[in-house]
Amino acid sequence: MDPFISCPYNSAHRVPQSRIQAHIVRCQSKHPELSPCPYNATHRLPKSELKCHVLSCPSRKEIFPDDKPLKVKANITAPKFLRQSDYLPESDPNHETWD
Repeated sequence: MDPFISCPYNSAHRVPQSRIQAHIVRCQSKHPELSPCPYNATHRLPKSELKCHVLSCPSRKEIFPDDKPLKVKANITAPKFLRQSDYLPESDPNHETWD
């Protein structure tokens, strides 16, 4: 069963969660003073409350989870330049002789 949630523009509007985005588009034309959350377009708030909401938005945790990726420690070295005079095909174990 699809849960009903309140419209951010008018709390008397109870809409199924699956239809809230379509409802917000219609209500937005009548009440343009609310700003959308950058993490979830269905979150609409006054500009004065938006900064506080962005820091604690539940949708933010879905995008940026608390567990940070593991740091990989490795030594990066450039490959040694191999000159033709340093390479002798006879000393290469993978060298094939067709003679």
